[in-house]
Amino acid sequence: MYSIRHLFRIGHEGLSDLVPAVRQAFNDDPTDDRLDQVYGSSPRARIIILSVLGIIAGKLFAGFGPGLELDEYINWPAVAVGLIFAMLIRRYLFAGTDARIGVQEQDFPWLAASLVAPLGLLMVFSFVSQIAADFGSPATADGQPRLFIGMLAVAATQALAVAAALSIAVAALCFSRNWIRGLFNLAVRLLVFRIMVFVTTLVMLEIGFVGPIVAGLLGGIFNLHIPEWLTALMDQLSYAGLMSVIYLAVIGATWTVCRQSFGELLRTGDVDILKTIETLAEDPKRRQKKLEKKHKKEQKKARKRAGRTGN
Repeated sequence: MYSIRHLFRIGHEGLSDLVPAVRQAFNDDPTDDRLDQVYGSSPRARIIILSVLGIIAGKLFAGFGPGLELDEYINWPAVAVGLIFAMLIRRYLFAGTDARIGVQEQDFPWLAASLVAPLGLLMVFSFVSQIAADFGSPATADGQPRLFIGMLAVAATQALAVAAALSIAVAALCFSRNWIRGLFNLAVRLLVFRIMVFVTTLVMLEIGFVGPIVAGLLGGIFNLHIPEWLTALMDQLSYAGLMSVIYLAVIGATWTVCRQSFGELLRTGDVDILKTIETLAEDPKRRQKKLEKKHKKEQKKARKRAGRTGN
């Protein structure tokens, strides 16, 4: 159970904490971090180069690969970039199955912030690709600039989705000592999340209910005729607003949970980061009610067992 207000707060808190770490990671002061131990000499330049190469490799695989059934639902540039950076970060964090000697809890901010550049490049690439694919579609072919604005908002939201998915994917792979289990848990949760996004897109964009409801209210109260393009624009903007909050919450929650769990990762080598993020995203009040309801059920079962034992 999720609350938009709670998700907005999570996203805001996480991103507010992330900004100083980004400044630290990209302040060109080698004594302020150890990025060269992760990415080699000239680490900031290498981060950009690796990001570009990953995007190119993913695009080439999507265009000339075996043509999988799920290609339509997989962002291969994001997959390639995610695997590259997950492997490099894991190599720095672990020596075999244990944390590498010298890695400290204070390393997390600049280490995680080094992913901001790949995320930014992927977002720009996704946004431009989406606009290029949609340009000339029925939404813009009639020359309606207002629908084009809605298309830009949806494209920006989908670009943010790529960043959210990559953030949680790299976190899941780096916070699990067992790659196979990490990949399986990640695939299951991403599939569930993908289904949720598909249903939301279907309801809010393809079917559309926000625009027609607002148009019906305005028409009934003020006797106004709302043009069809305006209802479509309201659907697009409402979808973009809702999903942007969700994606920013995913990024903020991933940052917050990973930062809080980094010490545990170094001690144990394995943290169920996905489950923790899912718990953090739940509305605290609803989660408390759920726990109370579960506790009452357990008490009721215990009383029944005690009654049968007494008989």
